[in-house]
Amino acid sequence: MTRRIPLVVTVLVLLGVASASLAWAQTPAAPDGVEGEVLIVLARREAGTIDPRLSTVPALRRSPFDMFHSMSLLSSPRVHLRVGQAEVVPLPNGRRVRLVLREMTSSGRFRLQLSINRPGQRDYLPEMNVVVSPGDPVFIAGQSHENGTLVIGIRLGQRPDA
Repeated sequence: MTRRIPLVVTVLVLLGVASASLAWAQTPAAPDGVEGEVLIVLARREAGTIDPRLSTVPALRRSPFDMFHSMSLLSSPRVHLRVGQAEVVPLPNGRRVRLVLREMTSSGRFRLQLSINRPGQRDYLPEMNVVVSPGDPVFIAGQSHENGTLVIGIRLGQRPDA
């Protein structure tokens, strides 16, 4: 009987190690990052048209963006953000948007650091930190461009119900 106890303990230890190994192997890996896009919009107060590609963005129909009566989507470059790595997107006015994903929160949101600058000049927007929900863009506006205003939107991931 005393020989059986070490054998039983050994079997239980091996089963514990095997089940722990299986559980570890089945745990999903942390995401590599998040896909997103940067919406670069030229907005004007004068009467005109709203680009149909912007019709699915309700934030652009609310204040303060509802003062613009003409909007055209100049470009929408795709980005892949990884925690701690900078991604730089050039703007049509010569400035650049620098994006750094700081954290993917446990609630599924994204902590994002962004800045807007022009190489060799003082930063237009030195640094701003925001928390972004998946699929909901955050907007920054105010830079002059071609008799209008650049509106920059950053959308990361997709809404869970999408």
